[in-house]
Amino acid sequence: MAPPRLPTRLKLLRGERRPSRLNRHEPQPRSRRPRMPLDLSPTAKAVWRRVLREMGATGVITAVDADILRAYCEAVSRYAYAAALLEQEGPLIRSGAGARRGELVKNPLHQVVRDNALLLRALARELGLSPAARAGLSAHRPEEIDPFEAFLRSDEA
Repeated sequence: MAPPRLPTRLKLLRGERRPSRLNRHEPQPRSRRPRMPLDLSPTAKAVWRRVLREMGATGVITAVDADILRAYCEAVSRYAYAAALLEQEGPLIRSGAGARRGELVKNPLHQVVRDNALLLRALARELGLSPAARAGLSAHRPEEIDPFEAFLRSDEA
């Protein structure tokens, strides 16, 4: 299976300039930041704020990405909660029912932790939040933009 196509914005941030590799007709969402849903858990809200504080200035995450960002934040929250419970209870628990009653069995929280780890990894890749996803990006933070460069760009408009 071929890797998923990169959005034009990400290609530009990675330095791609060849016209044959850029889709100039790709739909471009408005560059507004997404609004945090009011019903997120406190842990998910903290993740939301952290992600937008760190990545908001790049313009890669916009308002249309709110649902995928929400799913990422909730996956991180569930992962942290399940990992903490797994740490408390341990990797093995005593079975409470069935033919194996009283025997040591693998804690079902392993599956919850693994599922959420895989989900948040996939969502992080989609949002450009993993080290591999950011490896080729080159974005200027607002405070790093050269004033002369900004002046030259204003004349182009």
